Amino acid sequence: MEQVDLDRGTPVMYRDFGGYVRLAHDPHQIDEAAALALLCLRMPQLVGNLEVQRVK
Repeated sequence: MEQVDLDRGTPVMYRDFGGYVRLAHDPHQIDEAAALALLCLRMPQLVGNLEVQRVK
């Protein structure tokens, strides 16, 4: 999980690499919990199997 400045109206971006998912969110538009919730809505297989690693 990364915090980055994204374009207005794009609060979250993610990419599925099969064995892991890379997620970036813009903290000015959405908080971390909401970003993770949106990711789980798009990828329900992550629910119960999510491990978060933060990148600075």
